[in-house]
Amino acid sequence: MTIADLVAAPESRHAPLKTLAHVEFQLRVLGLLCAAAAGEPTKLTTPGSLDLWSRFIALHCSLLGCPTCRSAAVDVADSVDVEIAPDMSVRQVRNQVFHGGPDPKDIDLDALQQVVLANAERIVAIYEHGHVARLEPFFITIGGELAALVDYSVGSATYWPRSGPATDVARPEILDELQKRAPQSGDRLLESFAQDIQRDLRGFAERDSIDILVVPSRPIVVRWDLRTSDGTTTRIDRFELDVDHARIWQSESGRKPYKAFLADICNWKLLKERLLEELEEQVELESKISEELFPDIKRNVPNVPAHVRVADSSFGSGGDITIAQACERIIARAGVYSSCTNLIILTGEAGSGKTHSLLQFARESLSQSGDLDPIAIYISSSGVSANSLDTLLDARMARTRILDKSSVLALCRAGLAILVIDGFDELLGFRTYDNPLSGLRPILDALRGKGTILLSARSSYSEARLRRNLDLHPTLNWPPYPVTLELLPWRREQLQRLTSQLSVEVAEQEMPLEIRQLLTTPFFCLAFAAWARAGRNGDFLQFVVEIYLQRERRKLVGQKGEPIFDSDQLADIFSEVAEMIARNAVPEISEEDLELAASQALNCALNREEKRRLIALCGMSAEWAEEELSFRFTHLAIAEQFLARQVVRLPLNQAVSLLFTVAISSLCATLIVSMWRAKHGGLPTELIAALQEKVNATETYDGIPGAISLGELWAKVYGIADGPRTVRRITVDDLELGGSGRVVLDEARIKNLTLGPGVELLLKSSTVARLDLSKSSGAALLRDSYKQIHELLTQSELATGQPRIKHVLGLTDDTADSAIEIDNYFKSNIVLAGGPIIVSARDYAPDGDGRLNWVLEYGIDAWQSFINRMREEGKITLEKVSASGRPKVRLRRTEKFDVR
Repeated sequence: MTIADLVAAPESRHAPLKTLAHVEFQLRVLGLLCAAAAGEPTKLTTPGSLDLWSRFIALHCSLLGCPTCRSAAVDVADSVDVEIAPDMSVRQVRNQVFHGGPDPKDIDLDALQQVVLANAERIVAIYEHGHVARLEPFFITIGGELAALVDYSVGSATYWPRSGPATDVARPEILDELQKRAPQSGDRLLESFAQDIQRDLRGFAERDSIDILVVPSRPIVVRWDLRTSDGTTTRIDRFELDVDHARIWQSESGRKPYKAFLADICNWKLLKERLLEELEEQVELESKISEELFPDIKRNVPNVPAHVRVADSSFGSGGDITIAQACERIIARAGVYSSCTNLIILTGEAGSGKTHSLLQFARESLSQSGDLDPIAIYISSSGVSANSLDTLLDARMARTRILDKSSVLALCRAGLAILVIDGFDELLGFRTYDNPLSGLRPILDALRGKGTILLSARSSYSEARLRRNLDLHPTLNWPPYPVTLELLPWRREQLQRLTSQLSVEVAEQEMPLEIRQLLTTPFFCLAFAAWARAGRNGDFLQFVVEIYLQRERRKLVGQKGEPIFDSDQLADIFSEVAEMIARNAVPEISEEDLELAASQALNCALNREEKRRLIALCGMSAEWAEEELSFRFTHLAIAEQFLARQVVRLPLNQAVSLLFTVAISSLCATLIVSMWRAKHGGLPTELIAALQEKVNATETYDGIPGAISLGELWAKVYGIADGPRTVRRITVDDLELGGSGRVVLDEARIKNLTLGPGVELLLKSSTVARLDLSKSSGAALLRDSYKQIHELLTQSELATGQPRIKHVLGLTDDTADSAIEIDNYFKSNIVLAGGPIIVSARDYAPDGDGRLNWVLEYGIDAWQSFINRMREEGKITLEKVSASGRPKVRLRRTEKFDVR
């Protein structure tokens, strides 16, 4: 048997799995030929997966010595990206099937056969060109047949012929030769299962105790030592692949799913009990925080269901659902293989109830009686920002005396556990805030495209940062599939449900507007209930701050038993800290910065006792991080309060500078307006005007913090005012225009814009993702404002794209859409996309990215024509992207688009 016999295409084209395996075998043969041609050690990895062999060939084909053979080798390496099923390459199909997923439908057998035929022809030509003088030790003859190296260890080497079982070889001359070439250990269908078993067992087995025997067509046999609290137990377990590639454990009581094996070795029932005990301690801690802030409210606050908005149709039916329904969908998807780790991002403002919702989710999952239903492993990242996620996992799991980081990830890969990280943006800390992916990457790599991570972030900023990171890292080994769940503001009935059970009456018509606007988050609803039960004495906002400061003052006493700081001094210190945290864009500060903030607030240096007692501030939690203390607010809603207070207390020019540098939230803007009125007796119109002037003076305003701050403040002051209003260069997620009169939005960037019945709207060079006219009519849109809108919601429908929007507004005619209109549509969408736009290199199609479906609005031909014209005019360039699947390119603008 020769090399030609080894790589020849299978006779039958009706066994796609066998042919897929042969593609990998062909790449293995060519990779070994490259290593043999080297005549010296190379970075060869065995057994080696399809991806590994493809990369090895691409990196080492230069060893073949001539341009023709190098080119042919690269073609073989690139064959893994040939599409053989709808939107799926050889690589993607192989990865799905060989990692336990279902067989893809509609595999193109002809295309797959052509791949193996072409590969065989190229490999034979390369070998016959004479670059390899000696095949041993990478290929040897066994029983008259040539066999290729599969795996190697000091005591034996395994070789695989074209057909039949692998053979272990212990010939000293072969092992000595292999030792000189030093191939490394690597990955196959049965081998891939064995590798996953070994990877999973690292979290449960004694070190170096795992021995695995893999013989094709026979069960995998694993001998290993299980760690237990009573010592170690030696086990022998057997595993096999079912006819549908399902992974099976041969237990003493019969064949069971592989996940049943993992549940068995981690003592599933006891594990759930211990995790539930720890979770109850976390629930108790959260209750204590609420009780300390609002001591007059019973700790047993009624559970009021929160609602979320799902931003991805693949997650289920879109729209608003309860958090409980969302969690049910998360659990249902946990065990479904989709080739990407499910990354669920729960966003919401400070005080919106993220922690409460996640604790309830984890508690319910651990209380379920289902044998193998997924459990939620809750990890709070509060106070550990300088640590890695790896360290955090190990620290949190140590108390179970069952799990560590490796075993948690094993359960996640199997769909038995969902990793819940509460406060992910707090975990980012000093070094990774601008690159959140760096904090997640080790976990994503370890999950290898499986499992589910649910993390919370207090605002869309962190979520947007994460998505941008994913867009900028298309070569990530195991990119996740992100889905955003946005916690919605509380509705009136949710507030009434809470207050009625706490025996508090709510007469909204008697409340000032600023209080009504705050009563959309659980934190402020609880504060309102405490304020009402206390007799509604004084200003509501002042009440919230005062009880916070009273608690601090009581615990900060000197040697004579008197408070070291009075309430005003404490408030000034917290305000300085809030500004420092906001400017640094991290949720905590160092001990040195805390002392600096206090000195600035008091306008004097601190004495020794003040420094010593300062770190005991209970409003600031202290944690050890990298051998020094770091401090953060115990509740983010309080941080928002003091940031707003700092804006109000600063001189106007300093306040504008702060707002220009820091993007404030909607909640913070509401607080600024309320505090400004209380201090200055009116609305912050002067502040907004000065900030508008500063934003106007910048050359580029897209995404700058000042444009976001301006948008949030303008929305609170002018959004529902009467009379004509104009604003320029604002960026805001949600804007409601009420009152009456004409509103002009110039160069605005808005996600959701709602128009009241008394408003006329004129858009100039703006972008509105969705305009809600359900309370108004099309007549409210002036001139060509409709051209700057991507979705239009009316009482009867949601219109997407310019043709449909024009039809809904009664502006359609019988003539074809003009080239200018089509160009404007594509240009404005490219601008709105914000991040990189990555499409197929062949036809510029979205290649499965649902976020780019807008390119098909006018048909693929129109999109291709637009791209080609923009390239000819030099307005767009195409850059190659290294990514899995079909070849892709990134669209990059070379100049600012002129949208008419």
